[in-house]
Amino acid sequence: MKTVEFNVRENLVYDAKTAGELVTYLSDVTSNVFIVAGNARVNAKSIIGVISLALKPNDKIAVSANGSDADEAIEIVKKVLG
Repeated sequence: MKTVEFNVRENLVYDAKTAGELVTYLSDVTSNVFIVAGNARVNAKSIIGVISLALKPNDKIAVSANGSDADEAIEIVKKVLG
């Protein structure tokens, strides 16, 4: 399992649309992908899970992915949130 930590983009507008985009982009990867923020760990392919994180700009998160396309999955999360 690969894990990368980064801060949420400073100008990110985090709403259901952003969460939906992330889940849609991740639907094409086969890896299991999780986001950890604070005490919460959610499946990054779950719209409810991603929305429930209620991320704010500059929040520190960790993204973990396990599978053949783990690097691609992490890059997708970084592109949308980082």
